[in-house]
Amino acid sequence: METYKLFSKARVILPAALMFVTLNSFSQIKQETEDNSRSDIKYKQLHSSNLNERQGLFADGLKLKLDLSVLDEVEEQREEFNPEDIPADDLYGGMWENRYVDMYSSLKNAPDTFIVDLDNFTMPAAGHMTSNFGRRGSRRYHYGIDIKAQTGDTIYAAFDGKIRVKRYERSGYGYYLVVRHVNGLETVYGHLSKFLVEENDFVKSGEPIGLAGNTGRSFGSHLHFETRFLGKPINPNFIIDFPSKTVHQDEYLVTNSSYRKTNSSSRSVIKTAADSNNYRQPTAETNKFVSGEVQYHRIQKGDTLGAISRRYGTSVSKLCTLNNMTSKTVLRVGKTIRVS
Repeated sequence: METYKLFSKARVILPAALMFVTLNSFSQIKQETEDNSRSDIKYKQLHSSNLNERQGLFADGLKLKLDLSVLDEVEEQREEFNPEDIPADDLYGGMWENRYVDMYSSLKNAPDTFIVDLDNFTMPAAGHMTSNFGRRGSRRYHYGIDIKAQTGDTIYAAFDGKIRVKRYERSGYGYYLVVRHVNGLETVYGHLSKFLVEENDFVKSGEPIGLAGNTGRSFGSHLHFETRFLGKPINPNFIIDFPSKTVHQDEYLVTNSSYRKTNSSSRSVIKTAADSNNYRQPTAETNKFVSGEVQYHRIQKGDTLGAISRRYGTSVSKLCTLNNMTSKTVLRVGKTIRVS
């Protein structure tokens, strides 16, 4: 009798248990379906079809530069100058001494054109122009720009280079420096009150090299600043926009016209950017060196004089003559040479 009652209870409990398990299973399947619909959004990854639209973002969130050729080119241009070397030594024919501003009168085979890289320029002083490049009376000529500066103000190197001259001239520059730059220019800093560098020191663009003063032939504290190429003065206005305290362009093409003097008085100072634009380099219509009649080649990794001469249909000896170098001159990556 008791066994019969036990079987009766089991027949009632078992169907109920099965129904509960079945309902619970349906409930879980529904929840998993909802979660799956959200995970597609939450963990969505980018694939190759839309890389360009999202600038190369991958699933790990890293931004990659895919064009390796661009990186190689940048690396070539980064080749640094060895501070132990003499800047632009091949251009200046190995001439280096510590006494004179212009000591290149005996230099032979000087190039009649040269491209100067200006991309790391630093304004040598923070003040405004007080005296211009030009005539001073009927007998004297001012070969630089005077920039307002108080005695003790910091003076900075305009470009990377090496201190060639550190001297005192009582009747002229006073305490002054001459820096030979890696780009081929030389700059002069006059009327200083104190030197912060020594001869043959290598300095970076923007590095302090001295303090402004009122020494030598000077009638008030200021910086006298000159730009020269192979000893010849170039009007700094051709290179620098003084009101804006920057360069006109990333490069300056030195030609015979770079050395031309002006009949204007040094009192005619430049105060606005519009006035400064009058000194910008000539356009292609008026200058054969800009128009393309004269060609240049920027040195790339693996270049040789032989390969360059064949490419432009010239000779190695002609290249050497145009650029004042020899067949054994080391070709530095990024440097520009004349090929015609």
